[in-house]
Amino acid sequence: MTTLEDIRLLVERGFYEEALEKITELPRSVDQVEALGYLALALSEGGEVDWIPEVISDSTYIADRIKDPAERAIAYAIIGSTLSILEYGEDSVEMFSRALDQAERIKEPVEKGRVLSRLAYRLAISGHSDTAIELFNTAFDTMIGAEVKYTEKVDGIIGMGELMEKAGDVLPARKAMRFYTMAFDIFDKLHVNQRAAIVEKKMELCRTVMDVGLPEVRTALLEGRNHYALALIERKYRGVMRLLGELEVAMWMKRVNDREYLDVVERAFEKPGELRLTESSIQRIAAILTRLGSLNRALEFTSMITDARQKSEALKAIALELAKRREFEEAFELAKDIPDEGIRDETITELTAMSGARGEV
Repeated sequence: MTTLEDIRLLVERGFYEEALEKITELPRSVDQVEALGYLALALSEGGEVDWIPEVISDSTYIADRIKDPAERAIAYAIIGSTLSILEYGEDSVEMFSRALDQAERIKEPVEKGRVLSRLAYRLAISGHSDTAIELFNTAFDTMIGAEVKYTEKVDGIIGMGELMEKAGDVLPARKAMRFYTMAFDIFDKLHVNQRAAIVEKKMELCRTVMDVGLPEVRTALLEGRNHYALALIERKYRGVMRLLGELEVAMWMKRVNDREYLDVVERAFEKPGELRLTESSIQRIAAILTRLGSLNRALEFTSMITDARQKSEALKAIALELAKRREFEEAFELAKDIPDEGIRDETITELTAMSGARGEV
């Protein structure tokens, strides 16, 4: 029997005509619509756009003939997502509208919540994060208010958390964080501990590689393929963003106890190229270098910060890092140069506590 994965493999290998012929062998109409979506996106990437209207027309025809409102809603959402990625904005909105109309026809609340979650996932991967979050919240409220067995309700909510996590997996780090945070909250509160731990690690990774956290970069780092992640960054970024990306990868490597992070830091500065530094990028680089323990370089970038408070916070961080190394004399000397009086006093107080010394410097 032909499966969706069979179609996906044919499409990935460029066997478009064979894939199109086999799509009709899929037993579920929703799978046929999803397979046609793969095909439309592949055709777009390959520059063979002439086929796309026919493929979309076929998928819409199949979706229109589905009798079950839940299945039809999901099919329309798949088409809407495909159209959005292909940048057919108005047509995409129309399909998502149809999907929501069908979802409203579902009587059973947990089933309705599951379908709304599927729609929210499709909206998320189409770039409509705000609308997706709202719909996920609606799905949650729909399921939590259902008068059904607790276990059935919990199963539906956990399934929604899995879709939130899945959405985060295919989004850049900044957008992914919102979905991971919601998923973690669900898994944590429902004591799905293993799942919560996985999502928590993904959240930490997003925070670490926030500037260059493309899905493929994050996947490589999670799998320990650090050199591949660095190669991706080198291919996709230039200048300041490349430097930031390499430093962020080094920071993740340090977090997972890969001592090679020191070499990555050194290589990042071997051929930095032309750096068009902004105030925010200078602050970010200084902060990362401090966390990496590259304090001389951190000081170089800190000296470029023009905002007095931000410079003070950066100098404080370096001074405290020196103190952790028990280099107290250097730490106190640096603290005296902090321009903001309040932050300077805070720093000296903390250094004094750390050193066990008494009195003022």
